[in-house]
Amino acid sequence: MGKSLAGNSRKNTGSLMIKPLVSIIIPTFNYGHLILETLESVVKQRYAHWECIVVDDGSSDDTAEVVEQFITAHPQYSIIFHPVDNGGTSAAKNIGIGLAKGAYLQFLDADDLLSEDKLSVQVGIAQQLDAGLVFSKSVFFMEEAMGRKEVQKYPDGFLATETLHDFNLFKRLITNNVLTINSPLVKKELIVAAGHFDQHLKNNEDWMLWFKVAMLHPHFIFDGDHRSVALIRVHGNSAMNNKRNMFLGEVVVRTYMDQALSALHHPKEMAALKQLNLDLLALHEVRSLGVSKGLRYIFSSFAKNPVQGWPLLKQGILKLSIRIYKTIK
Repeated sequence: MGKSLAGNSRKNTGSLMIKPLVSIIIPTFNYGHLILETLESVVKQRYAHWECIVVDDGSSDDTAEVVEQFITAHPQYSIIFHPVDNGGTSAAKNIGIGLAKGAYLQFLDADDLLSEDKLSVQVGIAQQLDAGLVFSKSVFFMEEAMGRKEVQKYPDGFLATETLHDFNLFKRLITNNVLTINSPLVKKELIVAAGHFDQHLKNNEDWMLWFKVAMLHPHFIFDGDHRSVALIRVHGNSAMNNKRNMFLGEVVVRTYMDQALSALHHPKEMAALKQLNLDLLALHEVRSLGVSKGLRYIFSSFAKNPVQGWPLLKQGILKLSIRIYKTIK
């Protein structure tokens, strides 16, 4: 059992920092074996004006000891260790947002890394363009006996590698989550205006947040700089590996998207996005617990317009076949 939220935070004040301050928020749960490398990537930042907030979400391993020893060994940096009762990663990140003093936020999972120039590149672009959100390319890696190996987690084109705004941004976000959690540098005021992370979601909470931010109509600026890549570790305990729970989370996100798009006074192109989202929602239902609901929508679409409904029906049958195969395997 972790310490209560009302418990004391441990903090190094570090040296006086000038604006713009970046708040690096690291939620962690039982990652004592990996968080040291994560913190080392933080203190290697060439951009000096940052604070780091580690929110320990009720860890039962040696996370507290590892982080506190790191703070003691690095008194020149502003690092906060804030233990709380276990409430999930969304709650932990929201607590970090509440503690953050920076104008910009950099989220960082406790098993991932920041490239050395991540902050310097993106702060420079954000200031030059007065941008609310600047994001980088994501690079996925695995640790092997011979060292770190880069792997391809998603097919080409899945994650965004171009600046997005308005219709194109909505279309990409409705198709799939185009940003990893530590790819963007984002203004704190945007996150606050968007309403923070949804604490009811156990996964896909970042996808939901990016969509909420998109509703505020900022540009999502792609930095296109190899020096600022987001480094994402792939391993057995990664939250991305529980596919069934991910599908359930996707249903929740797409249901929210449908409601949000319905509330807009949108032109014809927005109606097309709403239709795309409903089609994809049905496919996610088939892959999660709402099989009958998803199939009803798919068969109904096909009955109304066989030509337009055939691609969706074909995908639905494929998703259902894969699910049945995995169930009986």
